[in-house]
Amino acid sequence: MLFFVHGAAETSEGLIANVARIERQIRARGWDVTVVAPEWRRRSGLRLGNWRNALYRGRRSAPVPVPRLGAGIRKDTILKLATYYFEDHREALLEALGAQMLADVIGYQRHRASIQSILREELARAAGAAGNRPVLPVALSLGGIALVDLLASWPGAPVEACVTVGTQAPLLYAFDAIASMPYDEANPPYLPVPWLNVYDSRDFLSFVAEPLFRRSDGRASVVDLRVHSGLDFPKSHSAYWELAPVWDALATAFTWKRVPLLTVGEARRLGFEARRAPVR
Repeated sequence: MLFFVHGAAETSEGLIANVARIERQIRARGWDVTVVAPEWRRRSGLRLGNWRNALYRGRRSAPVPVPRLGAGIRKDTILKLATYYFEDHREALLEALGAQMLADVIGYQRHRASIQSILREELARAAGAAGNRPVLPVALSLGGIALVDLLASWPGAPVEACVTVGTQAPLLYAFDAIASMPYDEANPPYLPVPWLNVYDSRDFLSFVAEPLFRRSDGRASVVDLRVHSGLDFPKSHSAYWELAPVWDALATAFTWKRVPLLTVGEARRLGFEARRAPVR
């Protein structure tokens, strides 16, 4: 069973579309996997408005003079040109800077209790329905923050591994903003289950986890996997389900079991390297 934890900005229609994409990939691979995707946002206290409504939409200020290029372009000229351009393109600028990430983080912190309660209840229900079948939680974007936070505070969670995709969880950990995982540079906390973190360097809402969660003895419970969509942001943030390496990684993660902490090298030798062919 694949337990999908959606991101904060997901509408009902968006969640249906995302689940359809996931199920389409599962069918194409002939997997005997059921997808469970609770719509936690609507049931929680989280309410996100449309930040685009806060943008100025009127006329721009006076045009900037064309700079003389004979002596090169100075820094203040570049800033003047950039300011003039983005005065009328603030939506694109805020998209690039991650306005959605800011909204996600603030909203999650305020409504953490209700979100965690819903996910804990739904994950327990899914595990009960799965019987002896493994349940692999796979979380996208803010869903990854919620999943990591949940598992760190629930050592007995009925799962053997977890996967985060395009998530900001490592960044929040660095900001000491995950309640169940207080920041510790020398001996960082770890999840009770193996954790695979999938990211794309062209997705500006995804971050690496290995360097942050590797302990002073070299051991960690997380392995990063970089994938390449080749798409520009923000399309790169929603492209993961169409990438074959992501599905190879999920196939591997379904086989993982709870084990003591490993060094990254040991983890890769034991099959925690998602680029290897999955164990049949």
